[in-house]
Amino acid sequence: MSISAEQVRAEVGRFWGAFAAKSADVIESFYLPEATVFSSLASRAEPGRLAVTRRKREYFHPESHLRVQLGPIEVHPIGDIAAVASYTFEFHASRVSGALGKVVEEDIQNGRATQVYVQQADGRLCILHEHLSLVAKT
Repeated sequence: MSISAEQVRAEVGRFWGAFAAKSADVIESFYLPEATVFSSLASRAEPGRLAVTRRKREYFHPESHLRVQLGPIEVHPIGDIAAVASYTFEFHASRVSGALGKVVEEDIQNGRATQVYVQQADGRLCILHEHLSLVAKT
């Protein structure tokens, strides 16, 4: 059975719902072991598992507050078992654990996301690659 645009859109929503709920185990289950991630502030890709570990430390502690709003999600199939989802998002995080223990705020008004989903033999959709970016301020 081919991967559908509706399935991918549902998984994108489930991903960000789990992120906003700070569900670390659920977020980790989205990434394939070989997944790569470009975060919105990164200068290079990192393994998906490392990105999850960093996000747990920065965002998933009890004092942080997260809010996400997604724009329209475009889905482009790649064969029968993969698809690219691209969309815009707003992301607001308060009490984020920054560098050197500094507490910071994040307010992303014009984020862009691209995620490559691959359907597994059991039907689950997992992320092979993720790229989050910001619109440059002028």
